[in-house]
Amino acid sequence: MDAVAVKVQTKEERDFYRIAEGISLLYLGVIFLIYPFYFRNGYFDILQAKFSFFWISSLAYSAIMTLFLLLYAFTLKKEERSRIYTKLFFRVVDGRKKLFLPTDAFFLILIAIYCISMFLSGYIYETWWGSTGRFMGTFTWLLLFFDYFFLTRFYHFKKGHLVIFSLSVFLQACWGISDFFWMNLFHFFDSVDNKGLWSTFAGGVGNINGYTSLMVSYTGLYAGLFLKEKNGKWSPLFLLMYMFTLLAAMYGMSDNAVFALFVLFLALPFFCFRKKEVLLQCIDLYLAFFLTMKLAVYLIPAEGSSYDVGDKGFFLQLGYTALPFLAIPVLGLLRLLVMKLREEAVQKLLRPLYYALFCFILCGVIFVFYDANVSHKLAFLANYRNYFLFDDAWGSGRGFIWKMGLNFFMNKMPLWQRIFGYGPDSYYMLTNDHYKFEVSQSAFGAIDNIHNEYLNILLTIGMTGLIAYFLFIFFSLKTLWEKEREGEESFSGTVFPFATGIGLLCYLGQAVVNIAVPIVLPIIFILFFLGLGTKCRAQECSDDTAS
Repeated sequence: MDAVAVKVQTKEERDFYRIAEGISLLYLGVIFLIYPFYFRNGYFDILQAKFSFFWISSLAYSAIMTLFLLLYAFTLKKEERSRIYTKLFFRVVDGRKKLFLPTDAFFLILIAIYCISMFLSGYIYETWWGSTGRFMGTFTWLLLFFDYFFLTRFYHFKKGHLVIFSLSVFLQACWGISDFFWMNLFHFFDSVDNKGLWSTFAGGVGNINGYTSLMVSYTGLYAGLFLKEKNGKWSPLFLLMYMFTLLAAMYGMSDNAVFALFVLFLALPFFCFRKKEVLLQCIDLYLAFFLTMKLAVYLIPAEGSSYDVGDKGFFLQLGYTALPFLAIPVLGLLRLLVMKLREEAVQKLLRPLYYALFCFILCGVIFVFYDANVSHKLAFLANYRNYFLFDDAWGSGRGFIWKMGLNFFMNKMPLWQRIFGYGPDSYYMLTNDHYKFEVSQSAFGAIDNIHNEYLNILLTIGMTGLIAYFLFIFFSLKTLWEKEREGEESFSGTVFPFATGIGLLCYLGQAVVNIAVPIVLPIIFILFFLGLGTKCRAQECSDDTAS
């Protein structure tokens, strides 16, 4: 990473960052420790309640930080004020001024597109609040931008905070697992007789799709921490949290976990071939996955759980098969083989073998979908037709919704809407304006989201919005996964940023079949904002030491 020229040199500057970091820490405590457990009327209004909590706390944080920046400026001399505040926006590298982070421009462009799309939509009120969708309108994204700006500049994630954060995650997972076993600890289901509804809501998130997306993103975070952590005292905590959040995600029974973990397990080896020790830890994560899968089904009682009603969950179904018993010894033998190999052989032999396996897996997935939809030669796939057969019923009606949205984009959308979209979080207006009859004839009373974040972005803020979003995500991951200089690897500079990137990757994987909600997305995004800021601050310290 380029040297970041932000060095604390004076008492005024130290106080500036210390006060701002204290305000940020208070906000993070609210978001990570209180927000996941907040509710008003059980699951009946959980989306509205969570959104209100998020926007009020985030707006308060943004207002306080903005007021602090304005007032503190009056305490400084002109030269010092210029130097300190310029560093919030720019860094000097090799005598040239650059943006503080490469992601700054793309996030700012994304916010500008949200605003343009909102004003062009004709639904300014609805697209500002996202009130006819899932409250992911312009206002939510504007608050996320302020979070990004302030947290990347002022907050440096400390390793000790992981203990408190992990306790919060543990309790969130416990809540969701207890709902799987129908314990009803918070009495949300006291007046609900339909057990089918019991199986579709879990934890403090609400719908199992959102709950599972949060848990599986935590799984990615702890997988990254376990993979990169060099201090053996922390590794057991990271591994146990990885397994526990994995168990919670499996009990969520939403199959967006399949997409997230498929991406996670395919991607992890690419980070592991430089060192044999890291590759062994990667295999340990695979072993822990199959052990957790088997443990999950072992703990399911004969009756009295969400497994008794509704969809069973792909991983729980696999847990009842012989697959875990086959995978565990194979992975164990692979681990012994890797242990026997020399360090050089890991790169020269195993790396190309995995690249070949990676291509084989992708081709296999393509073939399975082709066979299930076209050739129908593999009879056993009939047992999994809900997963592989694309029709209107696929993915609980996602096939119908996707087809409708893509048809509108390709055949009915004017050019300016293809560029800037129908309006932020406006899919309900789109379907109500153009497909009211088709929706009324379907199994849905109303459709307010296309259940695919990327298609939703394409239709609501257009091609420019989707490109800006992808560029923001790409450069975020690039920064988070950027290698440190030899001998400078540290928790702040490498481990935590890498792990937040892996957590984000899991979220992006499941987003193919899921929707963005202000209950989940802000938590995952704030985590990787902390990764970006922590990496920057760690680089500053190394530059100070070097100088």
